[in-house]
Formats: sequence, C-alpha cells, structure tokens
Amino acid sequence: MDGLTCNGDEFSLDCQGLVARSRQNSERAEYSKALASLRNSVGRFSGADRLRILLEIASILGAQGYKRDALETLTEDVGTLNNNLTPEETCLSTQMKMETCLLRPLVTTSFKMAIEEAEVLRSQTSNFAATKDLDSAMIETALTYAKLRFLSCEYHSPVAHTELEAIISWLLPTFDDLISACRYRESRKVIYAYGVFLASAPKLGVTNVDFQSWNRMIESVLSVPDAPPLIKADVMAQLAMRADDELDGEQITKLEEDAIKIYNAEGHLVGAMDVRCQQISRAIKRDHTSLSDEILDEMKGYFEKYEATESLVSYQTAVHAMLAHIPHWLGFDVQLQLSHINDELARLSGALLISQAVRFRLIAQWLTRSGAAPRAVEASEAVYAALQDGDCVYFQGMAAHCASQAYFQLQDHARAQSWAERAASLWGRGFPRLRTDATNILLHAKIGPGAENMEAMKDVISFAEAEIESDVNNGFMTHAQQKAEMIIGQLTRLRSDERYQWMDRAEQWMKNDAASNLEESDVRRAALHQLRATQLGANIQSTQAEAWEPCMAVFEDAVSLYMKHKRLLEAANTRMMQSRAVFRHFQLSPLMELLQRSLELMDISLDLFKTVDNVAFITSANQYRSSTIYTGWKCGWVSAEAVLAALRDAEEAWARQRADMTVFASLEAVSRRQQLTSIKDLRDVYQLAFSVCLESGKLRELWEWTQRGKARSLSDQLGVDGIIPADLRKQALDCPKRKDLIQKSEQLSNQISSSTNIARLRLRGELDAVHTQMRADPLLNTILDIKNGTPVKLEQIQQLALGMKRDDPRRDIVFVDWVEYLGHFWVVLLRGASEQPTVVRCSPSVDDVVSWKQEWMDADPGQVSALEEGDLYPEDDPEFSLRALDGLVAPLENLTQPRDLLVFCPTGILHSIPLHALWIASKTLILERNPIVYSVSLTTFWQCCDRARSARRLVPASDEMEDGRITSGNWTFAGVFEPVPDESFNPKEQDRVYSLIAETAATLKAASATGATVTKQHVRESLEDSALFTFYGHCRLEREDLAAQGLQLADGRLTVRDMFDMKLHAPHVTLMACDSASQGIAAGDEPLGIVTALLCAGAGSVLGTIWPTATRAGRRFMTQLYRRILLHRANGGKAGLIDLAEITQGAALALRQDMDTIQPYHWAAFVLHGSWAMYD
Repeated sequence: MDGLTCNGDEFSLDCQGLVARSRQNSERAEYSKALASLRNSVGRFSGADRLRILLEIASILGAQGYKRDALETLTEDVGTLNNNLTPEETCLSTQMKMETCLLRPLVTTSFKMAIEEAEVLRSQTSNFAATKDLDSAMIETALTYAKLRFLSCEYHSPVAHTELEAIISWLLPTFDDLISACRYRESRKVIYAYGVFLASAPKLGVTNVDFQSWNRMIESVLSVPDAPPLIKADVMAQLAMRADDELDGEQITKLEEDAIKIYNAEGHLVGAMDVRCQQISRAIKRDHTSLSDEILDEMKGYFEKYEATESLVSYQTAVHAMLAHIPHWLGFDVQLQLSHINDELARLSGALLISQAVRFRLIAQWLTRSGAAPRAVEASEAVYAALQDGDCVYFQGMAAHCASQAYFQLQDHARAQSWAERAASLWGRGFPRLRTDATNILLHAKIGPGAENMEAMKDVISFAEAEIESDVNNGFMTHAQQKAEMIIGQLTRLRSDERYQWMDRAEQWMKNDAASNLEESDVRRAALHQLRATQLGANIQSTQAEAWEPCMAVFEDAVSLYMKHKRLLEAANTRMMQSRAVFRHFQLSPLMELLQRSLELMDISLDLFKTVDNVAFITSANQYRSSTIYTGWKCGWVSAEAVLAALRDAEEAWARQRADMTVFASLEAVSRRQQLTSIKDLRDVYQLAFSVCLESGKLRELWEWTQRGKARSLSDQLGVDGIIPADLRKQALDCPKRKDLIQKSEQLSNQISSSTNIARLRLRGELDAVHTQMRADPLLNTILDIKNGTPVKLEQIQQLALGMKRDDPRRDIVFVDWVEYLGHFWVVLLRGASEQPTVVRCSPSVDDVVSWKQEWMDADPGQVSALEEGDLYPEDDPEFSLRALDGLVAPLENLTQPRDLLVFCPTGILHSIPLHALWIASKTLILERNPIVYSVSLTTFWQCCDRARSARRLVPASDEMEDGRITSGNWTFAGVFEPVPDESFNPKEQDRVYSLIAETAATLKAASATGATVTKQHVRESLEDSALFTFYGHCRLEREDLAAQGLQLADGRLTVRDMFDMKLHAPHVTLMACDSASQGIAAGDEPLGIVTALLCAGAGSVLGTIWPTATRAGRRFMTQLYRRILLHRANGGKAGLIDLAEITQGAALALRQDMDTIQPYHWAAFVLHGSWAMYD
C-alpha cells in the first residue's frame, strides 16, 4: 500500500459541511448537538463519506470521554468492511482500525492483540509514509499508533526507549509543515500528543521530546493571527497546565487569563471552568491551606455544570488535578468524595483501564489510613481476580502489591509475603523499578514473623543482600537504602553488632546516590539519622544529661529533614522514638522533668499521627503514652483519673483497628479481631486499668474496664446485625434529618451486601461519611454504638436487669465476672439494680487451676479424662476433685441470694471449668441454689437478650411445611446417629435416639427429621426458619482447627465456618452433641467454636455440652429438658416466656439425682449460653 493517501479535503460538500458544523459545536463542548447532527445523517452516506462521519462521531465521543461508546461506534462498521475498497476508503478504514486498537486496551485492559493488529497496520502503510505528504488520515493513524505504544509501555510491555523515540521522530517536522499549511486543528492534535509523550518521557526514558520544543510548537500557533481563537485558547490552557516547573507564575497567570477571555468570548461551555479548576489545583499545590470551604463550594458548582453538559473529560481532569495536589494527610473525607466521583466518571467512560487506575488511587487512600486495611484487601483481591482476563501486567502487579501492603498492615505476614512475591514476579517481566517496591514489602513480611533471633535472620539477610545488589546494579539506590534500613532496624532490636556495618553501607549508598531528587535524598538521610539516634540511645548508660545530648541532637536533625518536606508520618514516628529514648533516660535517672519531657514528645507525635489519621501509629502512640502516664501515677505524680483517661484513649485506638474487620466474612472477621485483642500490648492496657481502679477504689470504673476487656471480637461481630430497640428507632425516625441518615446508612449497607467486592470499596467510603454525620447526633451515636458492639454501660445492664425482673418478679439478677490479675482470679459482681459493684479476690490461683485442669480434664487422643473415669471420693468429701476449685464461687454465698439468676462470665481457663458444679461455703451446689446462664461477656449477654426479646414469635400449633421448607416460627428436631468409621456403633442406641426425637417432637407439635434426611441443607434451612432447633448427634472437635469443628450430618460435616455464613432469626438452639459448647479461648477471652458461630449467625441462645458425654446422659437430659418445657406450657407458664436458665437447671439437677448420672461429668456437661429466656 505504498503511496496510499487520503487527503482530508477530498470528500463531498454535503459531508464536508456536516462535519464542519459538527466540529464547530464540539469545539465549544456542545457535544450533544454535535453528535445529534452526525448520528441523524450518517445513514444518508456511504463509502468514504460514511467512514469519515463515523470517525468524527468516535472522535467526539473520545474527546467527551466516552471511550466504550467510541469503540462500539467504530467496531460496528469495521466488521462490515470488505476487501473491495477504494484507496480513499482503505486509508480511512486503516485509521478506524488503528483507533480501535487504541480504544480496545483502554476499555478491556487487554493489549496483546491490539499491539499485534497495530503492527500489521503499520506495516501495510509502510510505517505511515503518507504523513510526509500531510495526509490527514495517516497523521491521525500515526498519532494513534504512537499513543498505543506509549500506553503499552506504561501498562503492558515496556520496550527500549530508542524504539519509542523512533516512533515519534516525525512529530516536529510534520507539525512545522502543518503550520505552514495553515492546518491548525491538526497542529493542535500534534501539540496535545506531544504533551502526553512529554509527560511520560522521564518514566519511559525517552529523550527526544523536551519542553522547549513543545513550547515552541505552542508559540507557533499563538503567533499566527489567523489561527482560530478556540485553538489558541486550548493550547494556552495546555501549556499553563503542564508548565508549572518551567514557566514563572506571571507567565502562567497570563496564559490562563487570556484563555478564559477567549473561552468566554467564543461561548465555550466549560473552557473557562477548566482553566479555573487548574488555578485552584495549583493554589492547593503551593499552599494546602487554600483548600477552604469556599473553594470546595466553587468546585462543586463546576462539577454540577460538567455533569449538566456531559463534559466527562473536563470533569475527570478537574478531579484528577484536585486529588493530585491535596496532601495525602489532609482532608481525607474530601479526597474520598473526589475519589468516589472519579470512580463513577471512570465507570461512565467505559474505560476499564482508567477505572482500575482510579480504584488503585482509592485503595492507596485507604492504605494510608492503616486501620482501613481490610477494605483494601477486599478491593485488591477483587481487582486482581477481575484483571486475570486481560494482560495488563502493570495493574495485575499493582493489585498484588496493594494486597501485600494491606495484609502487612494486618500483621498477616504469610499472606503479605505471598502477595508480594506475586507482585515481584509480575513486575519482574518489564517493570524493574516497581519490582523493587514489591521486594521492599516482601522483606518487611519476611522480617515480621521469622526474624526474632540472629539465627532466623540469616535467611532474611541473605535475601536482602541479593535484592540490594540487584537494586544497586539497576541504579535504584533509594530502594537499596530502604532495605538496608529495615535490616538495621531489626538488628538494632536484636542488639546485634552487625547493625554498625549495615549503617556504614547505607550511608555510603546515600553518598553515591546522585539520581535521587533533593526530597528523597533528605528523607533517606533523615531515616539514617533516626536509626543512628536510636542506636545511641540504646547504648547510653549514663544518667548525665550531657551524655544524652548527641542522641537528642540527631533525633532533632531527623525531624527537621522530615518536616522540611512535610513528611508528617515519618516526623511523628521519629518523635515517638525520641520519646522512648527519653523514657529510657528516665529509667536510669527517675526525675519528673524527664518523664514530663518524654510525655511532651509523645503528645507531639500523637498530634501528628492524628493529623495524618494513621490508625496503627495512633494506637502505638497512645499505648506508649498511657504506659508513661501510668509510670507517673506509680510515682505519685499523676492522678488516677488522668491515667485512666490515657488508658481509655489507648483502648479506643485499638477498637478503631478492630472496627473495619466487618469487611471480611464473619468467621475471618472474628478471627482477625481475636488476633488483635490477644496482642499483649492491649492486654496490658486492661491490666493497668484494673490495677489503677483496684488500688484507687474506683469499683464502678473497674466494672466498666472489665466489660471493655472481655470477648470484644464476639460482641463486635454480634453488633453488626444488632437490632435497634423499637423505642430508640421510633424516636430517631420521628426526626426527618435522623430518618434520612438512618435510611441512607441502611441503603448503603444493603448495597454493600449485594455489590461486588470492587464496588464495595466506594460504597464503604460513602457509608463512612454517613456514619461521621450520625456520630454528631447523640441519639444516632447510641444506635451506632449498638451496631459496633460497644461495651455495655452500667445503666444498660441495670435496665436489662429491670426488664428481666419484670419478666420474673420472684428473683433478682446478679452478673458475675471473673478477671485474671497478678496470678489470681477476682470476682467482679454486680447485683442488677446496684450502683456499685463488689470486687473480691478468690482462690485457687491461676496456676493451681491450670494444674487441676491438666490433671482432671486433659487427656491424650483416644483416652478419657480423669473426670470422665469418675472420682473415688463422694462429692461431699473434701478430697473430691472439684472441691479444690470451690473457692472460685465461694464469695457468691454472701453476695447472692438463693433463686437469684446468675449470669456467669468466666475468663481464660475458667471457660473450660464447670463453675456451676462447684460448691459455695455452706457445702451447697451453686447450681442447686441458683439458675445459671453463661456468656463470654455481659455485652454479649445484653446483645443476646435484646435479640431474643426483639424476635418474639408464636409457637406453632402444627408441624406443617411449605414447599418442603419449615415455616417460620416452627420448632424443629433433627438427629443423626449413624455408623462412623473407626467408632463403635450401637443400633439399639440409634433406635432409642430416633424414637426420642420423634416422640418429643410429636408431643411438642414440632417438626422432626432423622438419619439420611438430615443433610447440611436441611439443617441450614431449619436453623434459619425455626424459633427453636434441637440437634441430637455427634460433634466433631478439631483441637488444632476449631473452625473445622462441626456437626456430623448425613452428607458430611456442618462446620463452624458454615455456621458463620448463616443468617438466623434469634432461635434457641439445643445441641445434644459431644463438645458442642466447647470453645477455644484465646487471650482476651476470645471464644471460637460452635456457640460463637451460632451466636454470630443470629441465634438468641445455645445449649450444649462442654465435654464429650455418653448418649444415655444426652437422652436423659433431653427428656428432662423438654418435659419441663411441656410442663411450663401446660401450666400456662409466664406469659410469652420460656425460662431457659431455670429449665436447664432443673434438667441438669434431675440427672444428678439419678445414680447412673450422679457424677458431675454427666450432669455438669450441659451449659446454656446467650439469652436466659426465649419468647413465644
């Protein structure tokens, strides 16, 4: 096709006039009018004229921002083209095909086929030879090809810079020829393209484009008197936008003012606004304080006009400019709103490549918040999965990189390492600089879990050495220094002398790094100062102030360098380290002024962390601050109130880190919260608070801290689906403003539930903004506290007790917490209506209870425990096994009354001890004296009671079913007692169990199923649709993986993982299955097991066994339990209420009266968790 041309003037006058009028409209951003005229007329044309009109439509759509629509416009006709084309048609079809090659990766993120097709087109046109003849179509085609290759280099497959330079070498001479030919519209296109290439050149290594040449091109247009005014205004605006570092302020201002005048004079719909948005963005870049409410209101007005005129590109450009120049630590809510707008605009454009870029910006914003890492995980993994259909290696690596960063923030080092390795592998194919970012995270992750001693550090150091050598060889000195700093930091923590050698190497690299800009050089120097100061502080043994001055001076140098470049996070971290160094000086020389100085530095650090809103560092700073103030309290320099306030700040900071875990599935959310609440630093906060309250006699505060410290992961998760009390909801909905916020919150929550993980990232940000508004209203704040599982306050427990008293006036309610402190257990007891709790230390010690459990309850696999074998002594003998533990409940004799309902909230190892089987001082079994219900915390108890009361239902009169499913409100019984490999099986016992289930269900007019029909689907549906559900069978307990614990059903195991994914409606659940109430308890009283799973899924209460039981004991207990329920209903019972605590008490005591089940091992296995009652 050599010599093939397609002169732009060789088309019919009718078509020419139509295109000219359309261009006049689009030049003024009247896109709808321009498109309407073309679309209405395209059917009248054929051949070359039709192709020109289609290209014009696509060009306008592209300029407007609708990339997908532009691609569809072109591909519809490209597919119909045949081989019998005129030279003119062939030339235009080549232009169309090349346009589709560029648009396709923008829309799909797939490059390979587009590049291959573009190369074929390039070959067919002899490398666009016709551009020399100023052929319009070939100029357009060559520009499009160059844009595609530059785009591919950035996102898909980088090539040598010389290849890119050759691709654009024709631009300058062609531009000069176009100017000479007075073809200004095409000249403007070349200017625009050159500006894009100029912006990409540093990253891609291209050297044959420069600002001076670009400026000369623009000046050439501006110097021509006859050049169209709007073209002049456009190139002025382009120059002003990109010339920040090249022209002085006056020149840029003049360009912008002249452009605005022309746009206004020519009636351009958005041109003046475009320039004004540039001015605002530049002002924010110079001085972030210019981001005022007035400016935001002005920008909002522009955004509305962009939307009204469908000026998508102008809208996107304005938003991008704002986001680019707002410091990451400033105005997070504003940045979030802009990012959400950006995301929506990218979606409207249909350009998936742009959408993904926008999403990564949004993910990066959440990562800077640190506490929002879970949503970054959710979005990154979803984007990574979505990108697998394309070949955009850049974004695939970016998704993996973001996931690794997020998992590292969550301290999930294994997953952080896995994702970092994936990112490094993807980027290793052509993005070496990005690969070094991934290997930085990889090194962080390797250091995290496995480098706690020098032996473990060997492999880490070996990896670091290899990667640093690679970085140095590639000229990435900054990354080499960063890796060295990580190694130095860990070696310093391990007190290894090797750190000095590494420090020398890092300083040498810094001296040899001539490529880094001033800011990066200063930051690396500051990092080394910080490490040096830390080392100095660790080695000083003198109490003299003079000895510490060099250390403090180096810290100050580091802070100065960080603040010089507004690196607030790094400066804050340095201040925190300096505070710890001063505290060490205080430990050597305990003077008040040193402690005060340490606190002042920590306060500075904390203020800076709050400015950038970095949750992880806010937590660390609050932790150190509270321990420092506690030290002052121990010295008698600080009040108890001050130290408790500081400890409260620290605890609330930890709570913020837990808050975002609801992003994960329910089981993972609870597991990750457990990891956080098990961290020693947080446990120390609770221990210090207990110490202060106990020694200061602040018993009410001690009770509140007890609630703060118990099973927060479970109460947090229960709160997610918490029911807002009816009176509170009505009061909120009576106010239109509150009603609007509640409805917005609920709508967004529902959208999040039904949306893809990618879409959720933006929706969660919008929900955060609504919650921020709700927090400003006391009533709505209370509702959010319920939803967030905030620990109950004394007033709430008192109100609950009053409600329970109204339900059963015969007795009082007593809440009994056990707390572990200084090796002993303490009882924290609160009578329902009391204003003041009682605190008593009890025996035996923690170590004694651990030893007792090992002796009597622990057993090797396949063996039975000593408690199951039976005690040689009678229960009332002092040598009887359980008598060694009676001291744990002994204080209850004088603090409670017979018949009082006791709510037991154990701690630590006490979760596995049958506290209800112990005796009080008068040799009375506590369960015989009082009904008892267990809960991991009073917050969870309050939530379960509220849930059960709010979900009242009528007990069914029959066992009818609809469409094979149990109707809502039914009572359901199910049992699976089938042969299991490697276990004994008794067919007669199977008959007894199945008969009991059928008879009990029939007596209670409930539905029942046994054997093969009791599948996982059947049990799931029964649990979700029943008010009461009873299962009789086997529970498989996996001690190594409690999440795999589950009920053995006809078609397999219904695991804890499965239960966490259910949505129940506050049923009571009875499980006659071995170990069904056995819970794994982590530090922080964090439970995980079937009870936890069912409560998180929505159950109101769960009755199960805390150790394996014989089937005869289970059958007898079940008989006694439902006999009492039947008797309760037959006698009329208490109106609409079944007292589960009292009925459970009676059933257990009945077993105790039977000689076959008199041993505590049989009757004490059965425990009730959650609500004390269910409501008919």
